[in-house]
Amino acid sequence: MMKENYFISKITTLFNNEVASFKTIHIAFCFDDNYAMPAGIAISSIILNNSDKNLVFHLFANKVSDKKISRFHQFNQQNVTLICYEVSDEFSVNPDTLVLHVSASTCLRFVVPQILNKVTSRVLYLDCDVLCKNNLNELINTDLSDKYAAVVPDVDKTQEKQCLACDIPYGEYFNAGMIYINTDMWVNDNLTEKAFEMINSGKVYKFADQDVLNILMKGKTVFLPKRFNVLTSLTVGGKEDSLIDDAAVIIHYVTGNKPWYQLYLTPLYEYYISSSPWAKDKLLLANENAPSTTRRYAKLLANQHRYFSALKYYFLYLKHKVFKRR
Repeated sequence: MMKENYFISKITTLFNNEVASFKTIHIAFCFDDNYAMPAGIAISSIILNNSDKNLVFHLFANKVSDKKISRFHQFNQQNVTLICYEVSDEFSVNPDTLVLHVSASTCLRFVVPQILNKVTSRVLYLDCDVLCKNNLNELINTDLSDKYAAVVPDVDKTQEKQCLACDIPYGEYFNAGMIYINTDMWVNDNLTEKAFEMINSGKVYKFADQDVLNILMKGKTVFLPKRFNVLTSLTVGGKEDSLIDDAAVIIHYVTGNKPWYQLYLTPLYEYYISSSPWAKDKLLLANENAPSTTRRYAKLLANQHRYFSALKYYFLYLKHKVFKRR
């Protein structure tokens, strides 16, 4: 069994509040410095839609600045507890495995059930690029007897490729952005150590940690309706939210087009930003590692005969390209 201090160097309770009559749910996020703000927006959306329960947030922070962590103090209210776990410098993942721009921090989800099993038998793990749109009661009442987790199947295109690659029956490959975990069963079967052995073995998995979790949990998951993890790909202008059913519980913004960039900002995401400690922050135009986004936006504006704006964004694209080469 891997030791806890291999992963975590310091645990700090930022604040601890509890309403005696409320049920308690434990929720975990894992992120580095770049994803602190999106994690906060996700937390804000959960708080706004779940005022009827005690919310215990466990933040697994990998080299996140104190300045960014300090923002989370503003969530201090009667039913919210927030605990920060500083990730140890010893934590590492084989970089050859991290394809498709996957960061080492995403593999921190392997750690979550082992660490939190001391305080809860159930934990909801969420990626940072999500919003909670409705109450979580139905989700957390899922029966996990003899199951590792409750999950949602990935889209058909991914099923077609990854079910074969991971030797999983068609339709049973899940998206790992939302996992409601039975920590007792996880720890009893030593999944944390098994997961790190797989990810560091030298074998390259197309979807890294997600493939590993699918292989380890094969046949021992509860599959939930898509509304508990609505996979959404944004385009310039961010209008995809308008197509999402009102019954959606978790919206998951997949691909690199994230709603905290100006070009992809959606009305729904903008609402939750305005209700968070990041309400006054200026959003980046687009992902700094993907300048082609700005070029595509310029082309869209030109097609709409908005030529002055098109030139503005095309020059921004050229500027970014020039400085990136230096």
